Amino acid sequence: MAHTPDGAASVMEEYHHALGDKDLETVCRITGPAFDGGMKECRQLTPMQFGMLSADDVKKLKATRVDRAKLQSKGADKVVVPPGAIAPQIAMMAAQPKTFTMAWRGGTWVIVD
Repeated sequence: MAHTPDGAASVMEEYHHALGDKDLETVCRITGPAFDGGMKECRQLTPMQFGMLSADDVKKLKATRVDRAKLQSKGADKVVVPPGAIAPQIAMMAAQPKTFTMAWRGGTWVIVD
């Protein structure tokens, strides 16, 4: 994955598509660093998140795109993805807009917050 904001956007799209596919390994590879309990906590909590997704949510997640123009680069190793950069948004995300912080770690982008 490219060590660029575009690379971060691609990983963010991969994360949303993996949520839609209910792909636990991919979701936790990307978001594990954001959990206080790391990968173990991610593997415990993410299946509950999968259970809250409606058929419409799954369809939207699989179609997610990130608007590269709306990303905020915070140096070489950090990119901020504001809620408005992600479309389409599922109901849960629209109701509780979240700004994602991504960091370059171990040769790839991961979500850290």
